[in-house]
Amino acid sequence: MSGERLLLFGGTTEARELLERGLPAIYCAATDYGADLVRGLPNVEARPGRLDAEGIAALIRDEGVPCVIDATHPYAREVTANVRAACERTGTPLLRVLRASGVPSGAEGVTRVPSCAAAAELLNAREGAVLLTVGSRELSAFASIRDGGRRLFARVLPAEESLRACAAIGLDPAHVLAMQGPFSLEMNLAMLRDVGAAALVTKDGGPAGGMEAKLTAARRLGVEVILVERPADGGVSVEEALLWARRMLGLSRPPLFPVMRDIEGRLVLVVGGGAVARRRAETLLRCGARVRAVSPRFCDGFPEVAERLQRPFAPEDLDGALLAVAASGSRTTNREASRRARERGVPVSVADNAAEGDFFFPSLVASGAAAASVSSAGLSCSLTRRLSDRLRAVWEGWVAEETEALRREKGGVGGCA
Repeated sequence: MSGERLLLFGGTTEARELLERGLPAIYCAATDYGADLVRGLPNVEARPGRLDAEGIAALIRDEGVPCVIDATHPYAREVTANVRAACERTGTPLLRVLRASGVPSGAEGVTRVPSCAAAAELLNAREGAVLLTVGSRELSAFASIRDGGRRLFARVLPAEESLRACAAIGLDPAHVLAMQGPFSLEMNLAMLRDVGAAALVTKDGGPAGGMEAKLTAARRLGVEVILVERPADGGVSVEEALLWARRMLGLSRPPLFPVMRDIEGRLVLVVGGGAVARRRAETLLRCGARVRAVSPRFCDGFPEVAERLQRPFAPEDLDGALLAVAASGSRTTNREASRRARERGVPVSVADNAAEGDFFFPSLVASGAAAASVSSAGLSCSLTRRLSDRLRAVWEGWVAEETEALRREKGGVGGCA
């Protein structure tokens, strides 16, 4: 291990998931509650409190931080901006972790607004009680709600800062639901019934934020959901960030479990027609697969496959596939192919982002049916290639020698006893 530590900004489930996998880190969370999420984890130094861009830059310089991960909440605009500015000033590599959305496009009973201020404006044109689940730092946007002291109820964390924010907008203690999640469907139903809510104001906290339970409860009770949309931002998954951090810090990891799957005669989809897709298709054909390849263009030497579809990828290309390989030259296409495959329960390998898939495409070393799989778990493609090349140089001879030895010893090579 290099001894270096990553700088991780969190206070979220995603941050804890990263640190539980053993990453050595300085962990910054805005509140003591956020820091408590990682108490007791090895190789983690928690530092609660808010930092501006200059404070973050100073921390990076003072600690010799080699890389930074921003795993804060999707709505933590100020923190994300400060982290990005500090990394730009110091030339430090930065990766943003962003949880998936928890609200389907066109979800029933959902009204989308760009901000909490817009939600408040909308509520002034509505009647009835409102349950606010937007976090205590956003409550000030609802201070001018018509008859707010009677109509508004706020669900916040049981912390002094949260209670002060509720009092600042005139909420009576009886209108404050101070409790810590996660909240089940039953709890959401009970809260909405208890306050007599006509509307629920919330943010898209994704699956980790309990969105499904909120949406289902509101739909069952006929409560309007006013959804404050996320800031425009891009990010990666926890698994992608974990692989990136291990590469940046020079960390090892447990080896992959090499599942040897019989794909003879089974359909495998290859998305892409370039050199990488060609090599993937050749390996699959060698293993007896029936390959369907889709791409607007195919490179010279692309092998003969069962189906060659010269056009862009479409979701129906996955019909009947046992496995899928996303190996096009387009990040957008590979991401879409991966997403569609996972929706259908088709295991997928993604050439340009291994952590985005369900399995790592191996480097195959084979002589007849005797095969070995070589992988560095995505940490070093160069190491995988070098090891594979060395093994290929001796593999055929080893297989021949051991096969002949078995014939002499037992009169045959069959069986696994």
